[in-house]
Amino acid sequence: MVMLQNLYPKKLTFKNKEMRFKILLAITISSLFFSCTQTDESLVTISGTITNPKSDTVEIRLQDTTYFSTLDATHNFNISFHIDTASYLSFIHGEESTAMYLNGDENVKLTIDTELFDETIKYEGSATSSYLATKYMMSEKANIYRLLMTTEKEEFMLSLEEYIKAIENELSNIQNANFVALEKETNQQMLAYYSKQADNISKLPKKGEPAIDFTYPDKEGNIVSLSTFEGSLVYVDVWATWCAPCRAEIPALKQLEADYHHMNIIFMSVSVDRDKQKWLNMLEDKQLGGVQLWADGWSKITESYAINSIPRFMLFDSEGNIISLNAPRPSSEGIRELFDTNL
Repeated sequence: MVMLQNLYPKKLTFKNKEMRFKILLAITISSLFFSCTQTDESLVTISGTITNPKSDTVEIRLQDTTYFSTLDATHNFNISFHIDTASYLSFIHGEESTAMYLNGDENVKLTIDTELFDETIKYEGSATSSYLATKYMMSEKANIYRLLMTTEKEEFMLSLEEYIKAIENELSNIQNANFVALEKETNQQMLAYYSKQADNISKLPKKGEPAIDFTYPDKEGNIVSLSTFEGSLVYVDVWATWCAPCRAEIPALKQLEADYHHMNIIFMSVSVDRDKQKWLNMLEDKQLGGVQLWADGWSKITESYAINSIPRFMLFDSEGNIISLNAPRPSSEGIRELFDTNL
């Protein structure tokens, strides 16, 4: 799942494992994205090996510069560049990315198997980058976003505090005082952010209550509302073309739509893309069916339903009431059972 863009250098549009990124990503203020400590300009070298490569290049993305390297015949790469500040950056291969933090004058070696990208990444020469990789795996296990959507605020905040305590225990092994301070500040931002999100979610309509209507144009410019389809179940997918986890659900969504084609259910996809032409191109390239709407960014639907990460799936009954505001994904085992129970 992808969180709000341009917030933190872990996974934004590159991956979609269940939030997947996205829990920590959404809450980090953009001013921290490349927070830094002034140093003399220094040389950094990042080299490594990609097992099961998905393309022939890797890239290192800083705030305002991107460096590329081509894999050799044995899938090795080497990138050298100068930095004048200690910085967060992203290592990217294919649609996968991982966060790093470098101070300068480092020679970092990494290895990754793309079949299990995050689970296999290993760094030599960068304790801070190793910590970020560990933190990401801990966030996956904690599944904070699922807890946010399924538990009461008091219980959720206790779980969040336990998670922060666990990652700060790992952080205690890091000797870089500036990095530790940045990470702890991020954790405090996370607490404040999720406290507000929990309040917003507590105000959402509950199961069986009327849905909050929304209205957007389709690809022909016709104005379509959720309420247009009262009388049918409506399965809503909030997504974007730049969201890798969203794209990963497309084959399963198309199969689901085909399997329930003759049933009383509407498949509605609402894109939060800002680039309309890119959205239209993907509709054609992927031959996407169902009701396709364009929300032109984060707008009424994301505000009304406290959506801060995508993809988000929701299911509404034939009377326009809520069945689930966090419905199973098309690729999950539970979605067909949920459909069959409510059809």
